[in-house]
Amino acid sequence: MKKYLIIILTFLLLPSCKTVAIYYTLEEVKRENFVVYEDGTITSGQAVWDSFVEQTKQKKRCSVRLAFYYTLGDPERYDPDYYEEIKDDYPVLYVQDLKFDGKEYKLTWTEEDKDYSFTYKYMMKYIGEPSSSSAIFSEYTYYVLVNDDTVTWEQIEHGMFSSRFGDWIDHKTVYRELIYK
Repeated sequence: MKKYLIIILTFLLLPSCKTVAIYYTLEEVKRENFVVYEDGTITSGQAVWDSFVEQTKQKKRCSVRLAFYYTLGDPERYDPDYYEEIKDDYPVLYVQDLKFDGKEYKLTWTEEDKDYSFTYKYMMKYIGEPSSSSAIFSEYTYYVLVNDDTVTWEQIEHGMFSSRFGDWIDHKTVYRELIYK
């Protein structure tokens, strides 16, 4: 009887368990082989990313951890009052987990004690030049999770900037490399 009570209690209590956010430092994520972006530029883990991509091409189960580290940079770029308001919130580090089960991609993260999880069928690679001549970069490479393998980067970008209902295309960018001018 005790055995059944423990099993029943386990199933009743398990759904209420919350994922605990683990906080990392920039040094830790680099040491633990995350793919690390600092202020939008990949600074560590390129070989880890390349290995992940190769494994997904072979339909092998694999995973990669992504870390996005942001600083405020030059205080002169900000209104002084706004800078004073936000300066204590930086630097900030966000961690995401990307898993491939051989068929689908799952992207998860925890932010402010809330768990996020998204599943996509495809990871598309887009290489090109920016649509705007005023862009600060001359070339891009993006890996983007989508559910339609016919969608182009131009269509995704159009949907991001359009105010028309229905133009948005569900996607998550998981890798970004820019060649700056």
